Amino acid sequence: MKAKNILIIEDSPTQSAVLAGIVSSLGYEARVFHNLPRSVSQILSEVTPEMVLLDLRLLDSDGNSVGDGFQICREVKRLEPETPVIIVSSEDVNEAGEWAKMQGADAFLQKPFVLEDLKRLIKELSLAKL
Repeated sequence: MKAKNILIIEDSPTQSAVLAGIVSSLGYEARVFHNLPRSVSQILSEVTPEMVLLDLRLLDSDGNSVGDGFQICREVKRLEPETPVIIVSSEDVNEAGEWAKMQGADAFLQKPFVLEDLKRLIKELSLAKL
């Protein structure tokens, strides 16, 4: 049986490796994008994710913005409204967390995070999707 995908959109190779390890430990296949070389709609047509883990500020190696997590969240929810989105960001949970929920995110987890908290959120949102 083929593992279900979790799409990870995270510019930091270190953070994306941590997220991919957590996802894999839960039996999912991690599909990692460090930036968006294609549109969200193109990616979703190629990958049918069980869930999306998303950073808010996507930067290239020179520190230039290459993506806005809020915009990506809105696009995912427009195209796949049942797909849970967890935003994982170093932004302030009080301000960005509320704004993330207004954009359609199902959860917001502030970096640095406790591994068990992310695992719990993934499990809870997967069960809620059933």
